[in-house]
Amino acid sequence: MTVAAPTGSNLEAPFFRCKVLKPPRYLVPPHERVVTHPPIDVVAGVIRREDGRLLITQRRADDTLGGYWEFPGGKVDSGEDLAAALHRELKEEIGIEAEIGPEIHHIVHPYPDRDVRLHFFSIRVFSGEPQKLEVADLRWVSPGDLLNYQFPEADRPLIEQLRTA
Repeated sequence: MTVAAPTGSNLEAPFFRCKVLKPPRYLVPPHERVVTHPPIDVVAGVIRREDGRLLITQRRADDTLGGYWEFPGGKVDSGEDLAAALHRELKEEIGIEAEIGPEIHHIVHPYPDRDVRLHFFSIRVFSGEPQKLEVADLRWVSPGDLLNYQFPEADRPLIEQLRTA
């Protein structure tokens, strides 16, 4: 149904009142969220071997989103450069020295109390064999197999991008 404003009216579009149903608690709309902390920056490396396989790591059970799979990385310390933070995190988590490539994906993901800014970087050159230093597990997988692993919601756009590239 189309409703037109009366002739000579300044109204450009009709205004409707409706009851808004609240979504589940984990899907709080931005206008209803109470952000109590500043956003945090998180970096992750999309590490690709010559055969095209990607390195994914599993979060420890006692971590936030324990058991989920992710691209290795972590939080950026205050005043730290994004590439430097990723270099540090990869050395701490999986014991590799990496040459950080360009940022290939960026997303801001809302959580109930803060936003997380995720920065994903391409990594094709690294030294050392990845180890399970601060992760529960790690695996080399083909981009087509990424959907077989449970990733955080914020990683889904990148996973789709990697699967179709």
